[in-house]
Amino acid sequence: MTDRASHPRSGAATVVAVVVADRMSAYLTETLRGVAQQSRMPADIVVVDASEAGGTHSPLPEDLGSLGFSFSDARIHRASAPGAATFGEAVSAGLAAVPDVSATWLWLLHDDSAPDPGTLAALTRAVELAPSVVVAGCKQRQWGRPDRLIEAGVTTSRFGRRMTGVEPDEVDQGQHDGREDVLAVGLAGALVRQDVWTQLGGADRGFGGFGDGYDFCRRARLAGHRVLVVPQASIRHAQLSLEGVRDALDADGTVPDGRADPRRSFRARRQSLVYGGLVSVPLPLVPVLGLVALAAGFARSLARLLTKEPGLAVAEIAAPLAALSRPGRIVRARSVA
Repeated sequence: MTDRASHPRSGAATVVAVVVADRMSAYLTETLRGVAQQSRMPADIVVVDASEAGGTHSPLPEDLGSLGFSFSDARIHRASAPGAATFGEAVSAGLAAVPDVSATWLWLLHDDSAPDPGTLAALTRAVELAPSVVVAGCKQRQWGRPDRLIEAGVTTSRFGRRMTGVEPDEVDQGQHDGREDVLAVGLAGALVRQDVWTQLGGADRGFGGFGDGYDFCRRARLAGHRVLVVPQASIRHAQLSLEGVRDALDADGTVPDGRADPRRSFRARRQSLVYGGLVSVPLPLVPVLGLVALAAGFARSLARLLTKEPGLAVAEIAAPLAALSRPGRIVRARSVA
């Protein structure tokens, strides 16, 4: 059995793990179990309760120690962020609610992203060897089939569409383990330097639940920093939001059979794509992109009607309209990009 090495509470590599959850679920239990089994423990663990006040979901226990996990000598904290609309907001609000916690690195975890035992050790080793790296991401694997890849770093197409270079249900045989410097990584499982997170204002809430990791990494790279994927650091990611089942879990906190459907998150993902283009293209192209997005939305909506997908037809039009309806947010995002 590997001896645990507690992360130092002082020095250049102090790590605080931040787990954001909006309910108690079997996925959160597995994620916290994964944190408890790390071969290198963080100094502190902050579990942020982002559930809405008066919600009907199973609440997080007030005493996280009652879950029965031993977190070695890491201090565990419970923070509330009921008004947080996005993962990034919940992270920032949770850290602000625990003022006695300080770190040079933030280990960011969704409530459905269970890390392997050596994940944090691999991430910290990578950033200690490369001081210019400010974001180090994980290899992400499917929750129920961990031999299948989700992503190992992210790039984009010429039109700004997020691309992983991984085929659907691709078996992980180490074929992507040679990747290092990448355009972006997903924030689930990522190790982010705390001062850069603060300087860049965290994740842009305009992206909602999709695309915020790519945007944060883009801004970090524009600021002159490096973004790295560490294939030896691995998480299992259920992607509840992508699959459209975050609000449809069974009483035991798992996804009902046959309920996963990425079409439920299509509008949010499309809106994020349009918003991302509006905040990143050269200023003279912003109105052009807005018009193109609207025209493409109407054209794609007609195509959806022909394929008898009325729900997606509405989403094709609603997504660009929603992205364009917040000009103030776009201006603010461009000012810090």
